[in-house]
Parts: sequence; structure tokens; C-alpha cells
Amino acid sequence: MVVPAGYAFAIWNLIFLLCFVYAAYQALPANRDNPLLRRIGWFFAGAFFLDGLWEILFPARRFLLAQVVIVSTFVCLAVAYLYLAREARRRALSVTERWLVKLPLGLFFGWITAATFVGFATTFVALGLLGGGASEALVGVALLLTGGLLASVVILYGKTAPGPGFYLPYAAAILWALVAVIVNQYDDSILTTGAAVFASALVASALLGALGGGSPGKGAGRLAKPGAARPRGLL
Repeated sequence: MVVPAGYAFAIWNLIFLLCFVYAAYQALPANRDNPLLRRIGWFFAGAFFLDGLWEILFPARRFLLAQVVIVSTFVCLAVAYLYLAREARRRALSVTERWLVKLPLGLFFGWITAATFVGFATTFVALGLLGGGASEALVGVALLLTGGLLASVVILYGKTAPGPGFYLPYAAAILWALVAVIVNQYDDSILTTGAAVFASALVASALLGALGGGSPGKGAGRLAKPGAARPRGLL
């Protein structure tokens, strides 16, 4: 119903490469007491472990357990992403942190977001909950629209973090997955393809809105103290 075209899974090569680089970076002695890495590290490590566990369960056709694992992976990455966004609001991320922490986390989280909804479709089919035809297409539509809405919320949340394109790696992975769904489904289901196009447009709109709206400056939302001079450009 919502499975992307086969070429889309090549993104794992990039994700694994970046995550290996991240693992080496966070293991450096100089980063042993890095508060950001210590805060997100256990959640990132948990996501790695769970992804490895999924690689065992899914080929063994333990689809329900595999889906529980992938949802747990999503939760781990969501928490890590939340902590990273909070840290980016508190201070500017260094160039190294943007390339070696934000980039792998954003791509991994984006792809797992998409994979979570694909996994639900696979699990429903494997458990015999869908009989094919219109009901299967409607479930696919619901999954695509829900996934697109969730991804848009994550992108707009990432907009609150100052700095250049905090949300770009996440958005890129989501759009990569959705375009691949369109490519894979357009011959089989007009309904599912239309939902994938709409979800892509929703995510793209959120991305363009975030890019066009800029990001709030550090402390811009704080109330001025009585009698203090009002910064220029603020209402």
C-alpha cells in the first residue's frame, strides 16, 4: 500500500555511514563530558540497538514484534531530536555538531518516521486485518496523511531552533520516502498515489514555510523588563 520504490532504501547507506562517523565522534576523549552528547547519547544508542533488533525480527516474519521495535526506535529518535532542538535554542550549535550530530540524527529520524507508517501497513497485511481492495487503499491513505501531518509538525517544531535549517535533514528524508511511494504506487492505486502527493505537498509547504519564516532569535520571545529600552525591530 505505502511501500516506497526499492531505490529509496539506498538512503540506509548514507544513514549508516553518518551514524558510524557520529559514533566515532562522540567516543573521542574530548567529548566524554560533552553535555549535549551525554543527553542524547543513550537515546541514539537505543535507536541503533533497536534497529539492529528489527533486522532480526522482520526477516523472521515476526511482524508484530518488529513493529513494536520500530515504534520504539521512533520514540528514541524523537526524544533525541527534542533534546537537540532545545540545545540549539539555548546556544548555537558548532559546525562539527551540525554536521556530525544534527545531520545523522535528522536523516535517521526522518527515515524512521516514514518506516514506522510503512511498517504499520505491512503489519496490518501480515495479520490479515485487511482484505485488499478499497479498504486496503483507504488504510494506506490514512497512514500517508497521518505521516505527512506528523512530519510537518516536526519540521515546524524544528523551525523554533535558531540556526540554518535545523529541520532540513529530517525533511529531506521524509520527502525522499514520499516521492518513492509515488513512484512505486502510481500504477497500482490512484487513491494511494494521490494521498502520497498530498502528503508530499503538505511536508513541502511546512518546509517552505519554515524556510521563509526564518527562525526566532535567542531570547526574542522574552518579555522586556519594565523601563528597559526596546530592541529595534521588535513590536
